[in-house]
Amino acid sequence: MKKSELGLGTWQFGPSHGFWTEAAEEAPQTLIRFALSHPIRHIDTAPAYGNGLSEQRIGSILASLPNRGELHIASKFMPKTVKTVRHDVEKSLGRLKTSYLDTLYMHWPSSSVPLKPILDAALQLVEEGLVHTLGLCNTPLSLLETLEDVPFTTLQIPCSLLWTKDLEALRSYAKQRSIKLVGYSPLGLGLLGGNHREKPKDQRSSLYVYDTAAYPHYLKLLDTIEELASKKGCSPAQVALLWALHQNFSTILVGARSTAQLAQSIACSELTLDEQEKSVLDEMAGRLVSHAPASCDNLFGYRW
Repeated sequence: MKKSELGLGTWQFGPSHGFWTEAAEEAPQTLIRFALSHPIRHIDTAPAYGNGLSEQRIGSILASLPNRGELHIASKFMPKTVKTVRHDVEKSLGRLKTSYLDTLYMHWPSSSVPLKPILDAALQLVEEGLVHTLGLCNTPLSLLETLEDVPFTTLQIPCSLLWTKDLEALRSYAKQRSIKLVGYSPLGLGLLGGNHREKPKDQRSSLYVYDTAAYPHYLKLLDTIEELASKKGCSPAQVALLWALHQNFSTILVGARSTAQLAQSIACSELTLDEQEKSVLDEMAGRLVSHAPASCDNLFGYRW
């Protein structure tokens, strides 16, 4: 099975909503330059990441690069009103110091506003060349089926052993419509690296894996990942990422707070996961997510 390409996720460049509250170990600019010195050419961000801070930090590097056309820069907008779409995207372009976005995503859907007029406003930016392609993030299948006439090309969803709910259905939906899948949080917001068997002291502690019903299955999943890592001579985080890279996504976004972490992710290109190992992880992940509360539509428990 062909592995997905690796992209750089940058939420950690702009801590927000109680996530990534610890300072990065290395400057974001150092991490971006390291990524670009390797085969990573896809960088994903959003205004919500630190109220524009992540975009600003990427822009401080992007403006000095001679090869902007070789990069894929993606950002997002929140669906507020038709008029704010252009306003928000122009602010993103200014922070990123680029004249266009390769992909613009609607970050989270909302049931409190009509989405089609807002998406039409985003498509107008595609026609004008400010945006090359439109994508949707975190959009449940029930909502996707009402947006069949919206010409979006990319769907960004979690691709993590912590959250496999509806994964097969979404993968099938995308394949039938030739929509690219981009996956985020392959390391489960850092919880699959084996360092957080106990609740971390940030917003991640609110995730369902620490609920009474799910917690034993989370620990068993960590045990399985660590056993495979020992067998392969790699880290638990690399096993979790390997699983994600074998899910038939176009791109898997990985975050990092140091060049050492990013180097580990890049090194996964030299590692393999056989079908039996993948099947074992699939089974463990399925048991875990089966204990997620029925009210959880996604890893974060957000209801659109």
